Amino acid sequence: MAGTLIPPAGIVAIVPARFASTRLPGKPLADIAGVPMIIRVLQGIHDSVDRAVATTDDKRIMDAVENAGYEVVYTGEASSGTQRVFKAWTLLGSPGETIINVQGDEPLVNKDWISSLTAVSSEDDQVVTLARKIPAYLAGSPDSVKVVINEHQEALYFSRYPVPYGADTLLEHIGIYSFSPESLRMCAAAGSTVLSETEGLEQLAWLDRGVRIRVITGEFRGIGVDTEEDLERAVAYFST
Repeated sequence: MAGTLIPPAGIVAIVPARFASTRLPGKPLADIAGVPMIIRVLQGIHDSVDRAVATTDDKRIMDAVENAGYEVVYTGEASSGTQRVFKAWTLLGSPGETIINVQGDEPLVNKDWISSLTAVSSEDDQVVTLARKIPAYLAGSPDSVKVVINEHQEALYFSRYPVPYGADTLLEHIGIYSFSPESLRMCAAAGSTVLSETEGLEQLAWLDRGVRIRVITGEFRGIGVDTEEDLERAVAYFST
């Protein structure tokens, strides 16, 4: 329930859910085979973490989460998903050694995603995230964020454009992050930069501020729901 005080836990997952999506208004409540999308996300993670919490700016989302038996925190307006996660984490009393930001539009999230993230130790200046390989011919949509990594599996750049140019296979970023308490504070305080505003990707500001982003690659089957077509694919998956 909102505002409930629970003792600190090792791994805390926070799911930001904003009602006013431009392309899919009310997206967190979109029906996916009889279950709201935000609940699909919480169902996918709650057995893999010590505490799973949704955070939102809308009473309708709060009601749906509470009615399904999950914890939710009201945070009002926030400039980004990570800002909303940081607000919720602060309101909860800053619990956990690892804080996972699970995007509320990833209904296929599951324990493999969580275990892959948490296999990497939390460090004060590091964030851990996931990516999967996709063929270059499928990477043209700006809704699909690409990431370029170095030989240490650390992010060099994120883009909505297919990068690196000329590659047959690219890395598609997945909307989930693992923070230490200190790296969450750093990312929440990062603000915006020219690059982050140009691409519309907050993680570029983190890189500019000196945060290391470790990228774990794997199959990580998922459907990031940004369009009606994505929603139809998610419905088809859960209907089979």
